[in-house]
Amino acid sequence: MKKQLLFLGLLFIGFIQIIDAQVDHFKKHNPCTFSIELPITMKLSKMYSDSSPDYCDYEVKLNDGFVIMELHSLIIGRFDIDNSGIKGLFNKAIKSTEINITYKIQRSNWFVISGTKENGNIVYWKRVVGANFVSDLHIEYPTKRKAQIEKYIASIAESFKSE
Repeated sequence: MKKQLLFLGLLFIGFIQIIDAQVDHFKKHNPCTFSIELPITMKLSKMYSDSSPDYCDYEVKLNDGFVIMELHSLIIGRFDIDNSGIKGLFNKAIKSTEINITYKIQRSNWFVISGTKENGNIVYWKRVVGANFVSDLHIEYPTKRKAQIEKYIASIAESFKSE
């Protein structure tokens, strides 16, 4: 009986470890005026050595060193935000983008534009207007990395916030 319970216990622990290995773990980052949750397999680092209370620029790399994402945050006073607010920023972005847009959506304080570039890369751009800063999440990758990246985009984008 003890052997059977021990066997069932070990089987259960092994099953939990297999499930845990299949679940992607995320870590929350608050490096400056934005917050984001990234898979622990992705590395967040500053893009430039200089710093300012007005802006910050970060990049995210995969384990193989491929830069998959750029994150930018800029004090809101540097944007030409008129009475149209986020809607105006959204319309300006649509008119000026080089992306062949396949998806776009605008909500109360953010918008998303995604599609492809001329080189075939897939692009996902989210802009969030916070109380003091405007923050951008820019993901770009070749189609050969689609299966590797796309499974994370919804979770990452949902977690992206601006101060």
